[in-house]
Amino acid sequence: MTDYKKILVAVDGSDESDRIITKALAIAGDSNAQLDVVMVFEPLLGSYSFELNMADFEKVQKEHQEQVASKMRAKMAAVTPSVPASQVHFLRGKPASEIKKLCEELGTDLLVIGSHGHNPVRAVLGSTANAVLHGIHCDVLTVRV
Repeated sequence: MTDYKKILVAVDGSDESDRIITKALAIAGDSNAQLDVVMVFEPLLGSYSFELNMADFEKVQKEHQEQVASKMRAKMAAVTPSVPASQVHFLRGKPASEIKKLCEELGTDLLVIGSHGHNPVRAVLGSTANAVLHGIHCDVLTVRV
C-alpha cells in the first residue's frame, strides 16, 4: 500500500459517514498521515424559497449549515479526537468542485469518499463521488455505503 501523507475524507453528516471516517482513520493510522475532513453544503433551493426574500433565505441557509456543522463537529470530536478543529472544513458550493479544490490546496494524496447516500442535506455522497473522479490529481478511495 502507498504511504499517504495527507488524506482528505469527504462526509455529509449522515450515519453512513461513520463508515467512511472509520476507513479513512485506519488508512491514516497505517500511513501516519494527516487526516482532514470536509463537508460541503450545496445552496438550499427548496419549494419554500419563493416565500422568503433573499435576506431571509440566506439567514435560513446559514442557520441550517450551522446546525449541521455543530452536529458534525461534535461527532468528529467523539470519533476522531486526534483530528483538530482546524482540519475539519465546512465549505459551500458544488461538492465535487469544492472537494477537488480543497484537495489541491491541502496537497492531498488520497481522497476517501462514499459511493452513494440518501441524506436530505445531499452534501457529499451520491453522484458527487463520480464527479470528483474527473480531473482530480490524487488517489481516490470510494467506500461503499
